[in-house]
Amino acid sequence: MGWGLILALVLSILVAVVLFHLLRRVLPLIINGFFGIVIFWLLSFFGMLDVPIDIITFLIAAFGGIIGVIIVVVLAAIGVPL
Repeated sequence: MGWGLILALVLSILVAVVLFHLLRRVLPLIINGFFGIVIFWLLSFFGMLDVPIDIITFLIAAFGGIIGVIIVVVLAAIGVPL
């Protein structure tokens, strides 16, 4: 085994560990944002409330989860533009 192979193995393990930790932190935000967008779309589709689907509402839903979705829905219901 040469030093190049050992170095490549160590670097690949390091990259895998960094990606694992990054995905572990980012994945819940992506999931919350996806479900928030689905809830906003369903509310608009059934005509209950016209919630704008944009980057602001996505970020509020992603960081806030269900509470963020409820906040956006309440703000849209009382007419506060986002």
